Amino acid sequence: MPRDIDEGPSCEDLERFGGDEITCPECGAEVYYDATFCHECGHVMEEKATGTSKKWIGVAALLALIAFVLVFAIR
Repeated sequence: MPRDIDEGPSCEDLERFGGDEITCPECGAEVYYDATFCHECGHVMEEKATGTSKKWIGVAALLALIAFVLVFAIR
């Protein structure tokens, strides 16, 4: 029984995401900017995800600091 092999993005994906590609640091394949892993070698594209996480941690810390200052300013 032949296996269906996914050889990359579908035509619909190319139309939807075309032009927004980056190079995989592991194998050099072109992958979508929003991809979480490379479709060729499976490398996890963590640089983007880490940057996003750090951004939200910074926002949460700032909001916590503002709340802390407000609580003690009211007293």
